This record gives sequence, C-alpha cells and structure tokens, in this order.
Amino acid sequence: MSIHAALSLFLEEYPKAISRSFAGDAVAEFIRKDVPETLSSVIGANPRYITHGSPGQGNWARAPWAAVYDRFVTDSAQDGYYVVYLVKEDFSGVYISLNQGITAAKRQYGAEAKSALKVRASDFLARLGSHASGLQLGPIDLASSGGSNLSAFYEAGAVCSKYYPNDGLPEDQTLSTDLLNFINLYFVLASREAQLFERADAEEDEINLGEEDLRTLREHKRIERNRKLAQKAKQALGYVCKACGFDFELKYGSIGREFIEAHHLTPLSELKGQRLLLDPKRDFTVLCANCHRMIHRSEFVNSVEEFRSHYVVKNDQ
Repeated sequence: MSIHAALSLFLEEYPKAISRSFAGDAVAEFIRKDVPETLSSVIGANPRYITHGSPGQGNWARAPWAAVYDRFVTDSAQDGYYVVYLVKEDFSGVYISLNQGITAAKRQYGAEAKSALKVRASDFLARLGSHASGLQLGPIDLASSGGSNLSAFYEAGAVCSKYYPNDGLPEDQTLSTDLLNFINLYFVLASREAQLFERADAEEDEINLGEEDLRTLREHKRIERNRKLAQKAKQALGYVCKACGFDFELKYGSIGREFIEAHHLTPLSELKGQRLLLDPKRDFTVLCANCHRMIHRSEFVNSVEEFRSHYVVKNDQ
C-alpha cells in the first residue's frame, strides 16, 4: 500500500464502511495494520518512531486517523505531540499535521483545553522558527460537527499542517516527501524542548556545557530514562552492575530486588542524527547509581569495558 492509497482509503472507502458493522470490517483492519506499515516503510528502519492507525474504538470514529509517535515524546495519541493524518468529518480532504494529544489537555485544562492547545501550538511554532515556513500555521478546519468532538480539539491543537483535498491528492512521491519533512519537523521540535536546555536543575556532569553539548547529553539521558526501554534492558541484562558487580538485592535485601539503572551506549557524538540504536540487549548496559554517574563524567561513556579497566579495576587493586 502507498500513502496515496491509504489516504484514498480514508476518503473513499471509509465513508462507505461506516454504514456496516464495525467488528471485523476489512477497512478497519486495513487502517489498523496496513496504513501504519505503509508509514513505517516510508520513514525507514528507525526504532525511534512508532506508527498507529485508528478507525475508532468499539465503534466507527467520525473520521479515521493515522499517527507517527516519537517514543521519546509519547507513545499514544493521548498526550505529547506527534505527526498525524486527520480526515475532515465531511471527507472532503485530509491534513497531515504536527498536532497535540487531546486527552491529556482535556484532563489538565478542562473547559479551557482548546485555548491551552492554541497557546501551546504557538509556543511550538516559536521553537520551530523558519523550519515551519511554507506550511499552514495554527488551527485547521476539520469540518467538525460539534464543539465537543475530537475533531474540534485537533483543530485547535494544530501546530503546522498541509492540506490535501479529496479531488486533488498529490502523487505518492510528493506525499512521501511531505511525510519525511514532517518527521524532520517533529525531530527538530523534540530536540528543542525546553527541558533539554533548562539549567536550573543542571546535574553535575552538565555544568559549563555549551547549548549543543547540553542538548546532546540531555537527549542521551532522556533515552536512558524512557521507562519501557529501560525496563526491557534490565530484564535482558539483569540487575547486577556491569562495571563493579554491585548487587542491590544482595546488599539491601528485598528493597533492592530488581533495582539497577539502564545506560545507553551510543556515543554522544552520534546522537545528533535521528537514527538511534535501541536494542535493549545490544545497545544498553546496566550500572549501579555510582558507576552510572561516574561513567557520564568519564571519557568512556560508550564503553563499560574501558571504564571498568581504567577506573574500577585499577582502584580495586
């Protein structure tokens, strides 16, 4: 399936499908399985990104959608921000949009959620600067049939977008290029998150770093602190420090059981690109809190073996 075929499915087949039973419908299955696979094939082999398609939950949605999540920002449509294809409720066209999670905004801001989404979108645009030039900026028109519909909130949450009318879908090459451009925008925005530069809570290994080096180091730490990746690394590698052999359970009993920290081994110099190594067993190690802090201060952040031979073994002799 191509992106052109996927969008045509949204605009041509979906309106027919919603008159049928939802359970087991072929169109719904295509949206859940084939559409995400198509987006992943265009993005390429990059475990940083997760793709998802939704025709609704239990019943047909007013309009289907398909999204790309950066796992270091969010892994669901409920929070954070992500790239998403949003179909107009009248099926006259579809947007590709850098947009925001609606559920978390509604929970946090209640009746003021739409206003909050617009304010946050403006802040995101300020961070993107000229990267978003040539795109539609701010709110979009999804022909929402009601102010409480999800479409109405996505209208307010749009950061930047591009619109494809039903009667003028571009060729697949253009659609693929547009998707990759939006993925790049997504990466730029994630790289410019305020917390990556906030110095008020700077840790010891971040003192006196320039802006770019600080961004790189914090990106490295954000990878390590991703709960799902860290848990998989610990399950694959165990709970004994690979540098000094410290075992928290042996020392502290039950409160130390399955306690260890995950450390990402990719050299910091390689974190400037979008391609990341995220295999829990191959690209991570596990360290006690002391060794983890010390390896970040050393020149061997990507090699536990060298760190151990230069600092741990030598100091034990």
